[in-house]
Amino acid sequence: MNTGHFPIPGEVTRREFAVYIVVARNRITGGLKLYIGKTGDNREGCNPVVSRLGNHFSFNLKHAQLRKHLTSSLDDYDYDVFYTTFGQYPGKGRSRELIDLTNEMERQMNQRAQKAFGQKMILNPLQGTGHVSAAERQKRSAFLTHEREAQLEALLQRVARFLRKSTPP
Repeated sequence: MNTGHFPIPGEVTRREFAVYIVVARNRITGGLKLYIGKTGDNREGCNPVVSRLGNHFSFNLKHAQLRKHLTSSLDDYDYDVFYTTFGQYPGKGRSRELIDLTNEMERQMNQRAQKAFGQKMILNPLQGTGHVSAAERQKRSAFLTHEREAQLEALLQRVARFLRKSTPP
């Protein structure tokens, strides 16, 4: 039996739309994998970052993306989580724009992470193979303001600094 402790900052319990990167480090090999995700589903609702992350470790495979993507047991890894938020959940029936925004920020982060760290390091690389109409591309591009682009870049740079510090020479 183990006894342990880990802190949970209060801000990760807020009901906010967010994009996050989970860094999974294999405890035996030291190998690193990244998972890019978001809060807020495509229908309605938005759980806090901590709740969404908890689902990743669930035995309910509908929600447990890390369990699906990692090739060995989840307890063979240690995890670090990095995130940025894009707004509070406004209530039922008023969140479509924030859902669309967060979907686009997740796509953007996935593409940027692949470019920065290589596709093989990403557990869930965005394939980008489906057809997207010109109108939809224009709608999506409107979400990427300078401020949001700076948020994504700051998140990516924070992960990059962490990886540099934690990767043996």
